[in-house]
Amino acid sequence: MTEYRGSSRPPRAPRGGQSPRPFSGGPRREGGGAGGAGGSYDRGPRREGGFSRGPRPEGSGGYNRGPRPESGGGYNRGPRPAGGGGSYDRGPRPAGGGFSRGPRPEGSGGYNRGPRPEGGGGYSRGPRPEGGGGYNRGPRPEGGGGYSRGPRPEGGGGYNRGPRPEGGGGYSRGPRPEGGGGYNRGPRPEGGGGYSRGPRPEGGGGYNRGPRPEGGGGYSRGPRPEGGGGYNRGPRPEGSGGYDRGPRREGGFSRGPRPAGAGGYDRGPRREGGFSRGPRPAGGGYDRGPRRDDRSFDRDREQGGASGEPTRMVRWRRDGKPSAATPPIWKKDTRPLNVRDDRPAPFDEDQGGRGLPSDPREASLRILHAVDTRSAFSDRLLDGAHQRPGADGRDRALLHELVKGSLRWRGRLDWALNSRIHIGLDAVQPWIRNILRIGAYQILMLDRIPAHAAVDESVKLAHKYGHPGSAGLVNSVLRRLIDEKESIEWPAGDDVESLSVWGSHPTWIVERWLSRFGPESARALMMANNRPVATGLRVNALRGTRDELAARLASEGVESRPGTLSPDLLWVEGHHAPGALKAFTEGWCTAQDESEALVARIVAPEKHDRILDLCAAPGGKSTHIAELIGDEGEVWALERDKHRVASLENTIKRLGDQSIHVVHGDGTTYEFPMPFDRVLVDAPCSGLGVMGRRADARWRKGPEVLAEMPPVQLELLDAASYRVRPGGVLVYSVCTFEPEETDHVVERFLSLHPDFTLESVKGLVPDEVVTPEGTMRVLPQRDGCDGAFAARMRKK
Repeated sequence: MTEYRGSSRPPRAPRGGQSPRPFSGGPRREGGGAGGAGGSYDRGPRREGGFSRGPRPEGSGGYNRGPRPESGGGYNRGPRPAGGGGSYDRGPRPAGGGFSRGPRPEGSGGYNRGPRPEGGGGYSRGPRPEGGGGYNRGPRPEGGGGYSRGPRPEGGGGYNRGPRPEGGGGYSRGPRPEGGGGYNRGPRPEGGGGYSRGPRPEGGGGYNRGPRPEGGGGYSRGPRPEGGGGYNRGPRPEGSGGYDRGPRREGGFSRGPRPAGAGGYDRGPRREGGFSRGPRPAGGGYDRGPRRDDRSFDRDREQGGASGEPTRMVRWRRDGKPSAATPPIWKKDTRPLNVRDDRPAPFDEDQGGRGLPSDPREASLRILHAVDTRSAFSDRLLDGAHQRPGADGRDRALLHELVKGSLRWRGRLDWALNSRIHIGLDAVQPWIRNILRIGAYQILMLDRIPAHAAVDESVKLAHKYGHPGSAGLVNSVLRRLIDEKESIEWPAGDDVESLSVWGSHPTWIVERWLSRFGPESARALMMANNRPVATGLRVNALRGTRDELAARLASEGVESRPGTLSPDLLWVEGHHAPGALKAFTEGWCTAQDESEALVARIVAPEKHDRILDLCAAPGGKSTHIAELIGDEGEVWALERDKHRVASLENTIKRLGDQSIHVVHGDGTTYEFPMPFDRVLVDAPCSGLGVMGRRADARWRKGPEVLAEMPPVQLELLDAASYRVRPGGVLVYSVCTFEPEETDHVVERFLSLHPDFTLESVKGLVPDEVVTPEGTMRVLPQRDGCDGAFAARMRKK
């Protein structure tokens, strides 16, 4: 054995979770120690009469650390009382021989753990043999008593640590002597009591795991013996029908029918004739281990743990081991059900519709979703989609019809869909909502598309842009529409709500028109906004006449008819994008509605005039004015938005007008060094007159627009008035017919500027659009084109 001395010895290993105790290093009494008087010792073999740590002085009972008093027995810390026995480990030894942990036998010296045998000196672990030759770890000399860990000597009840008191019972580990009590784990001795944990009382009942002896009660797992009243854990009281947790309700249990006389049950009362999981074998036994009173009827029901968070249910197998915990259903997938990661990203609106898919139904869905969620302009996207190279004419026509039709009839479609969706249409995710609108429009409003094709294509889109549940919703709702199509009763009253559904317009607009025009005219106006709108093309007078333009269009296979109000306009039949026509790209025409083509006629420019268009983009009116003067004069086109300036310049370049000068600036503040003969203020407005062409505008705007626009319009008129030379003309136009933006603005302006007078437009435009006050007002239901207003004023 290696011997450590002095301060270089390593610290003593802790026992029982305690920290090492410091070595006192005190002197050793006379006669003791290998190092002479006062010499310390550490851990060496014990000689006769000695101890585990250093030689023991003759006749003394070894000690641990510190000086031993004269004639005292050794001890750990502090002087040994006179007359003490052998050494001891900790604390002063009581009279008759100290001891560290446990009573010391009479006359014995101290020892570390357990009573010291008669006449023996102290020892570390196990009884000291006669003569006190205790030792630390190793074989015990002949004649010695028990030792630290090993079999107990004959006659002893020895066990793990320290001798067993006479007549003592069993131990924690090791074989039980005959006649002993319970033991930890192993076979039960004949007539023995307890099992796995704790001694079993004589004649006790079953145990936790393992077969139950004859006559015992129930047990945890395995078939129940006849007449047994099995239970989960713990001894079963005599004659009881033991069970795991909670009182048994008569006759019922969760999993399988219970035999007559059976005890506990797992999950709730038994339904008559039924059970949860399979029949119960004869004699008892359950499917999944011990019953718990916290097991719920629903495997995924939330159960609060100690921290307040839901706990996960752990299943127990027949072998007693826990199976893998099943995650609760709410944690399996935390993504919203109506979101798909592979959904196509939104296309770039700056590219128009050129990035749309080729399939017309999917392309219409993308456009409607952009309008619905980002207030995109459907006309701009449709124009880009129609200009894609290689686009089929039939696909272009279907795309245009689906987008425009779904937007126009959105109010009526939503009414029909909402009553057939239990959660309401507003609660449906936007992609699916617009898929339903497209499908419903094909079923309810179009005759040439088979209903089953509309359903199938809509379901495919729902699979791509939603999830299987939403696809099922689309399928069921659209098929229900097919079955009930002929029996749908649309609202027919003259009240605001009924007219709003019938005419597919917002209620605030219907309320205005109903009070202004009456029910019949309001219905006619709404129907005019819902009819398909033809494309108007105004001829470029610098290139040719209207008849020559019609011939060029016919050569491209495009049918056209002349306008009824403007001598410069042709209506094109069918869904043709102007940008796809050769006559358009070559500068023979530009897109413009007939009501807009009347405004330049009201300006009535003359050659060599200097004319200012205060809000010029996209350039339709500026170029028309330049063409009316034969490109001989000056036309100044002012635009505040730089992006619209680019569109204005492209239009001018395509048409080849040389007299137009483009200026980027604000019409209310920009200073010109010269006055103008004529000034046109085509002011921004609510756009309520063009809702037939811009079907999305009705769903984007609210009643507040009628209060926001007039101040802007009046400010532009005020700024324009200072740029008109005396005797010059000021024209005000807007694409609406609401009084707040038309007559009221003109009246307010004239009251603020008495140097201007209102002139009649009679003779400049057809009489049917001239009001008694001398202004122009175009109504869609009467004139078959966009609504508009214009007033002509002259400066004194």
